[in-house]
Amino acid sequence: MANKSWFKFEGKATDTPTIYIYGVIGAYDIGAKDFIKELNGIKAKEATIRMHSPGGDVFEGMSIYNAIEEHPAKITGQVDGMCGSICSVLAMACDTLTMAKGSMMMIHNASSPINGNAQEMRKRAEVLDQVDGIQLAAYRAKTGMSEKDIKALMDKTEFMNAEIAKSRGFCDAIGNQLAIRAEVDFTCLDTVPDEVKAMFNERDIPTNERDLEAILRDAGISKKDALTAVAQLKAETRRDSEVLEGEKMKAFMQSFVIREILTT
Repeated sequence: MANKSWFKFEGKATDTPTIYIYGVIGAYDIGAKDFIKELNGIKAKEATIRMHSPGGDVFEGMSIYNAIEEHPAKITGQVDGMCGSICSVLAMACDTLTMAKGSMMMIHNASSPINGNAQEMRKRAEVLDQVDGIQLAAYRAKTGMSEKDIKALMDKTEFMNAEIAKSRGFCDAIGNQLAIRAEVDFTCLDTVPDEVKAMFNERDIPTNERDLEAILRDAGISKKDALTAVAQLKAETRRDSEVLEGEKMKAFMQSFVIREILTT
């Protein structure tokens, strides 16, 4: 957001307000109380929250989770790009949650800067265990998965695309739009793998470098990184003298988007 805020409310006075959580939750010294004040000002019966965030402060996020869950409006969540860490937790409070094709959700155990003596570190570890339990409860309430299975995903820091997230119950539907449309030059490939086609509508598959760059820029990637992505893909394909396999291609495309989000 240009005004240095991680959230934005649009159309509060209308019947269809939209809330954007785009950025690190709790950044710019803007806390949950500021968000919740705006949220409680919504009197419409329905509202939409669109998300593109790597996460942020866990306690700020949990305050927002509770505020969303308690709000009388029917709140529809929509993941536009990345929904990571505590953002994935507050997303669980939405009445329904849709993930765009190409979007990602990431869940993991809580973390904290490590400092202090051994006693202080042991105490901090106990607090983190409790935070993990709070997050796990939110995931379990949404998905119906067992505590053991969710904890296993959190332990390994799990990234889920829309299809995987839906299959596990983390979201309710997959949208038609592509929030993450990586700019890769398919002209350097003999064929487009089925796994890649699944991430794009047929009409959205780029056929030249210009289209590829436009897609990457739409995903929020800088022009420099977009051009680097195209050049790297072409160089790697020519070096290997073979078509990139589907999973390798998918990982390549997502890496630029994820890196951009996590370093914002």
